[in-house]
Amino acid sequence: METKSNKAVVAQFYKEIIKERNESLIDVYVRKDYIQHSPAGKDGREGIREMICFLKTLPPSTEKTSPVKLLLADGDLVAGLLYIAFMGKQMLVLDLFRLQNGQLAEHWDVVQEVNHPEFDGFVIDLNANAVTNKDLVRARYELMEDCKVYRVIGEGDMVIVQLEYNEQDIRFARYDILRVNDEMIDQVLSVKQKISDVMMHGNGML
Repeated sequence: METKSNKAVVAQFYKEIIKERNESLIDVYVRKDYIQHSPAGKDGREGIREMICFLKTLPPSTEKTSPVKLLLADGDLVAGLLYIAFMGKQMLVLDLFRLQNGQLAEHWDVVQEVNHPEFDGFVIDLNANAVTNKDLVRARYELMEDCKVYRVIGEGDMVIVQLEYNEQDIRFARYDILRVNDEMIDQVLSVKQKISDVMMHGNGML
């Protein structure tokens, strides 16, 4: 499936399933053998149904702008950065989806509470060479001794690194969002979450 189509699937999933909480479309967007890495979620479509049932117990969002601040696609992977208000807190959510035949097949995420004001999001320069930029970032991270890189994905001038690292003997899952310009790497944003000891599945967070 083409990258553009994968990004469109995730955008519609956010709109119709997450925002509009339309349970009837879960089978359209999510594979039966959906693999979940989010600590509180379950494998399969049933995990998504349970999440939507929980969201329905909350007041509807009054946000005027879209919570989706970045959608980045690379092959069968699509990353989404969301800025949301949840139960009185401001949260950043970094989702990473793997798609298969037009449906969501696997999901990773981290959620971090933040206290800075909302930002407008990121615009990807699609004219930039994503392959070169990913290679540059990958080489830089290979020199870092305090982290383990799992995936490096990119589109245009934006690159996202999925990694695990230790901070004061606490293990974190982290996603670094980077912009590459003239072979210079600027770290735009990092979103991290402590790796949970208790999960609803046996897949791990990474």
